[in-house]
Amino acid sequence: MIDVKNLSFVYSPKTPFTTQALYDINLQIETGDFFGIIGSTGAGKSTLVSHFNALTRVQKNSGTVLVDDIDLSAKKIDLKKLRAKVGMVFQYPEHQLFDDTVEKDVMFGPKNLGLPVEEQKERARQAIELVGLDFNEIAQRSPFELSGGQKRRVALAGVLAMRPEILVLDEPTAGLDPVGKRDIMQLVVHAKEMCPTVVMISHNMDEIAEYCNKIAVLNRGRVMGVFSPRELFGSEELLFKCGVELPLVTELAVRLYNNGIDIDRTVLTEDELVRELMKVGGHA
Repeated sequence: MIDVKNLSFVYSPKTPFTTQALYDINLQIETGDFFGIIGSTGAGKSTLVSHFNALTRVQKNSGTVLVDDIDLSAKKIDLKKLRAKVGMVFQYPEHQLFDDTVEKDVMFGPKNLGLPVEEQKERARQAIELVGLDFNEIAQRSPFELSGGQKRRVALAGVLAMRPEILVLDEPTAGLDPVGKRDIMQLVVHAKEMCPTVVMISHNMDEIAEYCNKIAVLNRGRVMGVFSPRELFGSEELLFKCGVELPLVTELAVRLYNNGIDIDRTVLTEDELVRELMKVGGHA
């Protein structure tokens, strides 16, 4: 689905402000993956994913990015085809809102695809309902009058209305309280039924561990490796090498184990931890 080969990227080349953000990146993201990308601030995560729908263009002689049959290192790219295939939700996506009604805002993507007005409206209605909002109640309201959580849902609906095959999320739960984080991630899981491939940047290791089947670790613009959640979070050596923290659930399991409670130290989710504790208590 996405094949990245030897990708490098330099900001402000040939100037005193030259900064290399990516070094020789190689990644393969397959159809159906829930692919996590983690790393410290400045590791190159956002720069990498912004290549996937050509918001950042592949620089000359700096590698290739293929999205299905679309070569993003080519001089000319069918951007309409690409952006119908790859939907991007930025960090704080509510800042993407701009139109005077929710319906018009969500219709913007389908309109750019050249779809008939009736289909634009139908896609907007379906997307708004998909993210858990009442279309009749919210469609004609200004998006700027909504709560923070509603704004984030509308921004996500605007991407889903284009029905992309790949959904790219840059810190989708940043700034939300625990309930809001859980709600947004459940929406993403629901949306994955329509967008089979999800790529997610996150600093939240609990989200990465619970939802992703593969995790790429970036450090200073380089890929340290691609791992399964249990492979990464179950290895002290890998965690130390990659500079990654444990999910809170796993950290709690390790502390309980170290205090004499015989449970699996590699649990990744709350449900797994509860099952382990029930076994210890003789309830399983």
